[in-house]
Amino acid sequence: MNTLDLAALQKFTAQAQKLQAIARDLQPFLELLKELDGKEFMPTDRLIRAGEAAQMLGVNPSAIGEFVKAGLLTPLYVNSDQRRFWLSEVRALPRKKPWTIGGKYCNEQNG
Repeated sequence: MNTLDLAALQKFTAQAQKLQAIARDLQPFLELLKELDGKEFMPTDRLIRAGEAAQMLGVNPSAIGEFVKAGLLTPLYVNSDQRRFWLSEVRALPRKKPWTIGGKYCNEQNG
């Protein structure tokens, strides 16, 4: 004989209603993601240090100064002597046309 646990069913229904409310709240976000499919999307941007930029680009930290001299990166100065770079600018660098420093192509490995 099969029995139905009414308390368990009520608990499950309450959880399902909570999930349904969450899904309604997420609907605008999910629609935005669908619109952005395949497009560039960076919800936040922040300043990073030269060492982090070098690590992201797969280059020696001294190369960051060369990128600045070549006009490939724009530094922002914090406390007058500490260079910072926008994360979005560093991420976009490998996507630009191939860049060279000292005659060597530097972004072959990055696409």
